[in-house]
Amino acid sequence: MTDISNIDSKKKAKPVISDAGYPLPIELRPIWRIALMCLAISIVGSDNSLKLNKVRVFLWMLIRPKKWDGYYESLHAYNSSVFSMSSDKSTDVAIEIAIAKGFVKLESDSLVLDSEGYRLIDLISEIDIFKNEVEFVESIKNKVTDKYIKSLWGK
Repeated sequence: MTDISNIDSKKKAKPVISDAGYPLPIELRPIWRIALMCLAISIVGSDNSLKLNKVRVFLWMLIRPKKWDGYYESLHAYNSSVFSMSSDKSTDVAIEIAIAKGFVKLESDSLVLDSEGYRLIDLISEIDIFKNEVEFVESIKNKVTDKYIKSLWGK
């Protein structure tokens, strides 16, 4: 058994404080997904409302910029393949946080921009970020139809 009465005289651990951040991949950062979600809703949605399945599809594509050309070609029927999608837990977490923090609200089967979502869209516009994402969404927004989404889900 260890004698703890003498613990102060033994070697002590020294805490190290660092400004180095913890490397968290951007695709796991919820605010990034929330910003993309709000962008998709504001660009594609009617009355700033977009069906939840469409939000998921747009986020799936937006977070994978290296595959945008393939998505564009598939959506514009330049190639007949339909890309594959799977469940994305990080997107579901971002949606839950966005609802809880007032970026969006859930109405029926749609996400609707809420007060914080409008503020975020204004900030994105003001500091002029997500230019490529906006351009990509604009180029495909009319092609991501309910019929296309059903083909993704295999229905």
